[in-house]
Amino acid sequence: MSELFDKVVEGVGQVISDVDKGGQIQSAISGIRQRMADADRKRKISFVKQQLQELRSTEAQAINALSAQVLAMYEAGSLSQPELVSLCRGVDDIRAQIKEKEAEFAQLQPVAAEPSTPAPAKADAGPRCPSCGVAVVPGAAFCQTCGAQLVQKEPPAPILFCVQCGAQLREGARFCPTCGQSVPESQPG
Repeated sequence: MSELFDKVVEGVGQVISDVDKGGQIQSAISGIRQRMADADRKRKISFVKQQLQELRSTEAQAINALSAQVLAMYEAGSLSQPELVSLCRGVDDIRAQIKEKEAEFAQLQPVAAEPSTPAPAKADAGPRCPSCGVAVVPGAAFCQTCGAQLVQKEPPAPILFCVQCGAQLREGARFCPTCGQSVPESQPG
């Protein structure tokens, strides 16, 4: 079968040589081959670029999961690496600065205009800020005057991660959505 194919190719080559005395067909075929090789190389480059982007995205997700896990360990008091504890304290400092800026922002907000006919005030009606004593809007989370937190937030539910790949797990998950690893029964969630 191979001999037959070789003879056909040789015959086609001979026909092209007889017809193509000036070398134009051979030149065109060479040009087509070159363009096909270039297109194939560009497809491969594009494919490898896409794979690199996907790997970089996966790396960023893994780093985020790792940092969230380290921060959760720090907040739970179970982190003992001094370098990591130092980084987590830096996060605490940033969070404190955010709270200060939020309070400053709240104080800069315009106060709602008073109604033209004020309602009669009741003595000690409604909740008051434990920090500054000003009456606050019922159900408010922060004082509109000093920015103090009015309602104690419940501690957030623990964040769970896959022991195999580090992906974040939903509460009650039995399997990891990223790698399919089963979640140990001893792990809450």
